[in-house]
Amino acid sequence: MKRILMATGALAALVVANVGEASATNSAAVYQYGWSNGASFVQKGHFNRGTLRTSGRYNTSRAIQQGHWNYLYQQQLGDHNRALTDQYGDSNYAVTGQQGANLTAATDQTGRSNVSGIAQIGTNHSAVTEQEGSNNTSATIQVGDGQHAETHQVGDGNIGVVIQGGE
Repeated sequence: MKRILMATGALAALVVANVGEASATNSAAVYQYGWSNGASFVQKGHFNRGTLRTSGRYNTSRAIQQGHWNYLYQQQLGDHNRALTDQYGDSNYAVTGQQGANLTAATDQTGRSNVSGIAQIGTNHSAVTEQEGSNNTSATIQVGDGQHAETHQVGDGNIGVVIQGGE
């Protein structure tokens, strides 16, 4: 029992010591199946990779990445799901793919040369992309009926594309 307590204490101390700093080239993956799940992670540094996959209904996933050259992929299958992405830094890449009904995706990127892609298949989806900085690219593709898409870009040399097609 003492060994378990010592190991747990050492692990807790290590985590607390590293809360303020994160090394570069981190990788995180969360896979969830079922109803009303919540998933999130925060990555700081450069060249990080993140994957969030949920399957089911009423799930929410959120990822925050700070640094440069980070990559994030979110996939959701099911109805009434939400995917939220925040990236701060330059040359970051975020992709969200959703299939079902009544889905919401939001991506917020601050920096230069960032890329955001949202693809939604089904009905009654909402996609919002916000980019602040220069030379950013945003693409939203929605297939189905009752779709809503918004792209807000502040800065120079940005490109925004929205493609919508009904069934």
